[in-house]
Parts: sequence; structure tokens; C-alpha cells
Amino acid sequence: MLFFFRNIHFTTAITLAVYVTLLHLAALTGLVSPPPPSPNGGLLYNDLFGLDRFRGFESALTATILVYFQALIVNGIADTFRFMGDRNWLPGMTYALVASALPDFLFLSPPLVAATFVALALRFLFHTYKEPKSPVLVFDTAFWLAVGALFFPKTLFLAPAMFISIGIMRSWKPRDQLAFFIGILVPTYLGWVWYFWHDSGAAFRQTHLHSIFEFYRFNTAMDGVMWAKVALLASLLMVFLVNASTFSRSKSMLMQKSVSTLYWVLFSSAFILFLSPDWHWETFALPAVSAGLFLAFSLHNMRNLYAEILHVCVLCAVIGLQFLT
Repeated sequence: MLFFFRNIHFTTAITLAVYVTLLHLAALTGLVSPPPPSPNGGLLYNDLFGLDRFRGFESALTATILVYFQALIVNGIADTFRFMGDRNWLPGMTYALVASALPDFLFLSPPLVAATFVALALRFLFHTYKEPKSPVLVFDTAFWLAVGALFFPKTLFLAPAMFISIGIMRSWKPRDQLAFFIGILVPTYLGWVWYFWHDSGAAFRQTHLHSIFEFYRFNTAMDGVMWAKVALLASLLMVFLVNASTFSRSKSMLMQKSVSTLYWVLFSSAFILFLSPDWHWETFALPAVSAGLFLAFSLHNMRNLYAEILHVCVLCAVIGLQFLT
């Protein structure tokens, strides 16, 4: 199956669209029920999509379209910076697979929307390596991350990881640090001004500043389905850790720095799950960008037969979870 994505043909974008649709088919046909509305959405997310406005088929269809465009962005990042050595569609395919790994990902959620802006922030962050004297790219990185926080406020906890990652990509200068903090501040301030103008300034402060400092209460009862989800995510993590040394071996300095950056974002994004009082699986959609690229690296570095076996195993596990839910 990977043969269809190991090329640079423009028409493969159609194949990718079919692949994304098949991954979301269970949700689109109603075989998978949508999870309860996430209470962690920002005010902008609630205004655009609402807690009950996008449910069922509408939520599944919107998520399918969103994941497809996110896959195109992730694939564009890998192509622009030659992460795979040669250009192909594997990163887009693996992102689509990871972003559909759990049934909870098949419907629209604040972390899934925020993942779009994490991908955009990473794109600008990688560009800082080639233009070390441009503070504008640092500003853009922080700006898009903060825009994502308007949809999923806890996205702001990725700011330290992004700050460290910029230091990995280039040497820090005082004006770069200033540009980063201004980039974080501008969307947040403009969002507050907008809701203050509409008599919701207090609600904005509560949702986007106060409520994000919560901690998991460890009160979730684990059942068979939850253990299966944990097993799938843990297996993917083990693949990424086992192949860590091969991701940047004999690669460019940019690739080595990018791998370090992706690990920072991956683990920081996953940690956000524990900054909520209750367990919400959709939060794991936030590190999908890093996880999708790591899965692409893993498949690319394997022999074709082993890569096909790994892909089929992950695909069967993803589809199996959809029928268990």
C-alpha cells in the first residue's frame, strides 16, 4: 500500500484524500459514536463550532476535511526541508493515520483544530534555521501557536518547547526573544479585546488564563477499550524511541536539529493531557504532527517489506479500535 505514496505525483493528493476518507468512514457512516463535547475548548472554538452545533455527521465530515488539509501541510513541511531525502507523500499519509489513530480523533475537537496551527508554527520554526537573522520568523512561530491557543487554550503550554526549539535551531538574540513573547501576546491580547468589546472579557480571562492551570485527578476507571488505546499509543511511542538514533543518522544538521525539536513538541504535547482534571483522549491529537513525521521517518528508514508490515499492523489496530468503541 505504501507504493501509492512513494512518489511525487500531484495526483497522489487524490489518493491521500481517499485514504483519509476511508480512515474516517466509520465516523461518517455512524458506526462510531461521537465522544462527549470537550469542555477544554476556547471561546473562539465554541463560537465557531459550538458545543452542540457540530455533532455526529457534521463533526465527522469537518474533521475529515480538516485532517486532509493538515496532512497536506505536514507533507509540505517534509518536502520543503527534505526530511525524507527524496520527495514523496509518506509524511502526509502517516499524519493522516496518526491523526485518525483513536476513534476520539474522528470528530471535531479543540486539540484537532489547534494541531493545524501547531503545524504552521513548526513550519516557521524550521525556516528560522535558514534565516538566523530574521526575528520575523520567530514572531510568526509564536503567533500561530498563540492563535491555536484561542481554540484550545492549553496549547500555550507548548510555548516553552517552542522557545527551547528556536534555541536549538539558531542562537538566541535579545530581539528574537522579544519577538517570541510579542508573538505570543498579540493574538491573546486581540482575543481579549474582542471578547471584552462583546462583554465577555471576564469569560476570556477565566477560560484562557485561569482554567488552563488544572491537574489530572487520576480518577479514571480503565476498561478494555481504554487499555487497547493505551497499547496502540504506547506501541507507536516505542517505535519512535527505538528508531531515535536512525532518524538523524547521516543526515543534514537541519534534520538533526528538527528531530530534537519534534521530540520536544511530542512530549510537551502529550504532557498537556495531565493538565486537565479529567481524561480526554482527543488531547492526543495535538502531538499528531510530530508523531506523524516520526512514523514517516520510521517507514522510510525500514526495508520495504518491514515498512509494509508495520503500516498494516498500525492500520489494522486503528480500524479494530473503531469497531471496539
